[in-house]
Amino acid sequence: MRPVVFVHGWGFDASFWQPVAERLPDFAKSFVDLGFYGAPHRPRVDHPLVIGHSMGFAWALANLERPWAGAVSINGFARFTRAPDFISGQPPRLIERMHARFESEPDKVTAEFLSRCGIEATDLSSIRPPALGPALAWLGSCDERARLASLDCPLLALAGARDPIVPDSMSRDSFPPERLTLVEEAGHLLPLTHPEWVASRIRLFAAGLG
Repeated sequence: MRPVVFVHGWGFDASFWQPVAERLPDFAKSFVDLGFYGAPHRPRVDHPLVIGHSMGFAWALANLERPWAGAVSINGFARFTRAPDFISGQPPRLIERMHARFESEPDKVTAEFLSRCGIEATDLSSIRPPALGPALAWLGSCDERARLASLDCPLLALAGARDPIVPDSMSRDSFPPERLTLVEEAGHLLPLTHPEWVASRIRLFAAGLG
């Protein structure tokens, strides 16, 4: 079975991947957990297919050892904030304002972000601000475009055309057009809203890796 490593984004945990993972029974699945709600977990997997959602893709570029068999970005990016050479990024003040409030209101900031993503009524009683806070700061400063450009494996990017977190212009500027598939009317949570479609794209992509 092909080894796969899933990496979730900011405000989520490894359980985020369950709808997709259960549709991939023939893959040897491992899950990074960044410790936002419980103990962190970072499996060591040789030559995996790496699948990252949102910030999880940038985190994988920065932290997971290579070589990889392939890379799949879902609602992802290599840089999140705007820069002179990346004008489609989000305004830095967006993260700055979230971070400024986070120390005093971590649950409220997290809930507001998840609501923007499309998730309501989330139980945040177990959030771990010591993990979420630094990750939020990293989100505002990360720039893994050089690592993305140096990938020596096949790449697939899936994104939503109506994503409020990663707008379609940001997706288009993050990935080569021949590697990017934009889903009309879809938002930031493709693994939750389109799990069967996402799983089918992963299966097709993996089949071409040899």
